[in-house]
Parts: sequence; structure tokens; C-alpha cells
Amino acid sequence: MGSDPRPILKSASAQRVFAILISGNTSDLNKQELFMKYIALAFFALCLSGWVIADDHGGNLTFEPRQDSAPMTLTSIHLNKNGGVITAVGDMGVYGRVYTTYTLTADPGGLQGTVLGEGRGAMEDGTFASGSGSGSYFREGTTFTMHILFKISDGTQNLDKIVFDAATGELTHDAYIVM
Repeated sequence: MGSDPRPILKSASAQRVFAILISGNTSDLNKQELFMKYIALAFFALCLSGWVIADDHGGNLTFEPRQDSAPMTLTSIHLNKNGGVITAVGDMGVYGRVYTTYTLTADPGGLQGTVLGEGRGAMEDGTFASGSGSGSYFREGTTFTMHILFKISDGTQNLDKIVFDAATGELTHDAYIVM
């Protein structure tokens, strides 16, 4: 028994490629190579599109301020076992003299939680603006930083950042344009 010099090919596609190479008919092989190149290109395009979509788009999401930062005067704090309620008043530009309430509910660890915000602004033209929203807060030391998405009665929406330092009693309210 002589040994067959041809390699043992187990897959049908490998046998077909080998047969094409032996026969010298490479037109089918060129079509197959072209098809494989298209598959590789499609795979590369798919991977690239995922990378482009996942790009950090400059690193930060930015919002334009609706007005200058508003220092607020703390009017009261009411504590309960789940968190507390902070009320404040201050002048907030387009919204006039604003009265706000922030209701904080702490997560079990106490370093963060959810916050509900309510505000009423007495404007110079004799009308009121009202707004409400919800968000989250976190605490670092004695400083609470709240982020609330507010819907305002004039149809606008703000992403507000409120910073309250319990040690000093200072509270600032910044409103950024969403809509």
C-alpha cells in the first residue's frame, strides 16, 4: 500500500479550495477570496461603528447656564429618620424671588439618595412661575450636592445643581438649560 501524497482535509470547504488549487481553475477561488474580503470589511465596519457610537464625545456633557448662580437663604430644615426637608428663598433672575423646598430621602448608607424639588417664583410682572422635579444627591463630608431635572410652568426645563453645606448653612442654586 502506497501512501497518498495529498493531505487529509476533513472540512468540505477546505477540500473544495484544495481541489480548485490542484485543478488550476482559480476563478472560483477569486470569487471566494472576494467574498471573504467583503465579510472581513463588513465585520470591520461593524466594529468601527460601535467604537464611534461609544466615543466619549469630548469627555463631558455640557449645559448652558440659564442665569447666574443664585445664593439662597436657608429658611428651615426638618429632619426625619429617612432624610429631611430643606427650604430656602432667594432671587433667581428670570424667576424672580423664589421659594424652594428640597425633600431628601437617604439610601441605607446615608451618603446619597433621591431628592424631590418644588419651587415658586414671584416675578416682577406680578405672575408666578412654578416648577417641580426629581433627581439624586450625594454627600461629601457636610456638603450635599443635588441634581434635579425641573419642569417649569412656562414650558422650559432645567437641570439644576444645588449645593448645601450643612456646616456653614450656605446654599447655592444653579439652573442649566435643558429646553
